[in-house]
Amino acid sequence: MKKVFLALPFVLLGYYAAWGTGEHENLLPQAAELYPRRYELPVLERIISIYEETLEEKENDAEILSRLAQFWCERAMLVPEEEKKACLERARDYALAALRADPGFSELERKESLVAAIKASGDVASLLWYATAQGQLLGMINPFSAFKLLKPVRAAYERVVELEETFWGCSALHALGAIEANIAADFWARLFLEGSFERAEEYFERAISLCPDYLINYQEYAANYAVLRNDKALFRSLIQKVLEGPIGDWPFWNRVAKMDAEVLIREHPELWEGE
Repeated sequence: MKKVFLALPFVLLGYYAAWGTGEHENLLPQAAELYPRRYELPVLERIISIYEETLEEKENDAEILSRLAQFWCERAMLVPEEEKKACLERARDYALAALRADPGFSELERKESLVAAIKASGDVASLLWYATAQGQLLGMINPFSAFKLLKPVRAAYERVVELEETFWGCSALHALGAIEANIAADFWARLFLEGSFERAEEYFERAISLCPDYLINYQEYAANYAVLRNDKALFRSLIQKVLEGPIGDWPFWNRVAKMDAEVLIREHPELWEGE
């Protein structure tokens, strides 16, 4: 997944558990053949159209809403910078709609808070896409304000780990690592929030040990830990893993990892070049 925050980067449990073992499962039939090629923007846009047309017939279908949250998050990875915010807002709103399709979630949110509802939710997919989209949106505002709004994002990632830590390539694990490291690196954030480089390293190492084929884990480790620690050896090792790793079973996100790794190299030549 992309960076979590700072400008610095899921009751339907039976259905969503299948996503943890294969992201291609339970797709709409008319989108299944297109799905592996959604790293091509026109293909992804066609998939979104299929799902949004289906949503018109199944207005409050949590499965459809959650997939749309995923697809709009992914669209944000492919479009020009000026279009990303609108994509992420759509993704966040679809994810929240999927969560609120559960009457229990909506009631708990109304009586207590969004965080309380998140902590009780079993919808692992929608939790992940909510946190992914909202986390990136926080990266587009003032860092101090972003830290104040971080609580539901962090709670969603923690709930995903509690339910199924390997879900979607261990994305929630590396996201929590990024949160820990960015708090630890920011003086003002440390005054109000808990964060440590030691816990960040534990999250990142667990993500790559449990999900070694998901290249985003290495890319995020490099971007949100090695860079912050100015660790040249770790940075080079992680980026090489991304560049040399196969696309494998993650045709969209492993390509994104490779693109982002190239960006990191350009942004931090001092960590990449030489010995």
